[in-house]
Amino acid sequence: MKKGGKEGKGKGGGKQSGGAPREYLTCALKFLASEAFVAGIIGKGGAVISGMRTSCKAKLHFTEYGEVYPGTESRVLTAQTNDEELLNQLIEQMVAKLDEVAKDGSDAENSGVEGDLKIKVLVPRAAAGSIIGKGGVTIKLLRESSGAKISISDASSSGPAADQVVSVQGEEEAIKTVLAEVNKHIQALKDEGWFQVWATTPGTVSWAYSNLGGGGASSSRVYSHTPGIDLMLSVAQNLPPYVMEDSRGFALSCVVPDDLVGGLIGRGGSGTREIETLTGAKISIREISDDPGNRTLNIAGALPAACAAYMLMMKRYLDVEQQSAGSSW
Repeated sequence: MKKGGKEGKGKGGGKQSGGAPREYLTCALKFLASEAFVAGIIGKGGAVISGMRTSCKAKLHFTEYGEVYPGTESRVLTAQTNDEELLNQLIEQMVAKLDEVAKDGSDAENSGVEGDLKIKVLVPRAAAGSIIGKGGVTIKLLRESSGAKISISDASSSGPAADQVVSVQGEEEAIKTVLAEVNKHIQALKDEGWFQVWATTPGTVSWAYSNLGGGGASSSRVYSHTPGIDLMLSVAQNLPPYVMEDSRGFALSCVVPDDLVGGLIGRGGSGTREIETLTGAKISIREISDDPGNRTLNIAGALPAACAAYMLMMKRYLDVEQQSAGSSW
């Protein structure tokens, strides 16, 4: 097997190329979206999502088709802005779109029906605790004041950044009221050292690959927690803020085979652009003057962003390597 990676280099040992890491937007919300809701948010020719991005000065990113949150058939939509109120404006637009989807009646299980909408959002465990309140007092008052049904799932793992699902059901205005309150509790934690990691990753998702057609059965693979994942979460959650928030950034690099670079980058650079958008890291691939068979993959950004981007690029590397090996037979 060719070289999949060498050692990571800290800031002092590597050069950041291509300028500073992309700006990190400080406020974030994560929604669960069925395919019907996804289609409604995107709109014809992408007009709806483009309008949301512009009017709310927001980054909106869906996980890919087939990448769904465990136990659901919903993708994760991550919304980021630099202002809590802009996220409230986005909530208004999202719920209005949800109401349109519900009126159609074809997605009642996920989106509800007219006058009784359903929506789910992911919140970090630390925010879920404050939403519930001591003895459940806060969530009880929110239920009473909004008239909405609200439930919160158990955490996906330990630590303040572990995802919990908040499910809300009720009239359009009730949904908006609850989500605005949830937003307030989440953004109150935006200065915590772990928040950027939570905000720039879609949470624990499962990859389902279906092969339908010709009467064939569908198959799926679900990737759950492993000791390695628990180790990474434990290390990240226990690092002091000055490490996670160091403004100088960090650089990671490895060597990849030249013949796999096209697959790593993706058509028109779409693969690396998606990872850059998701993580905020900067990715570049450069030739090695004395080694024409290999290139250097460089990733630069804040520590959480650089590490997340590196892991995602290694997934692409292994996928491309496997595809290349399969095509050689």
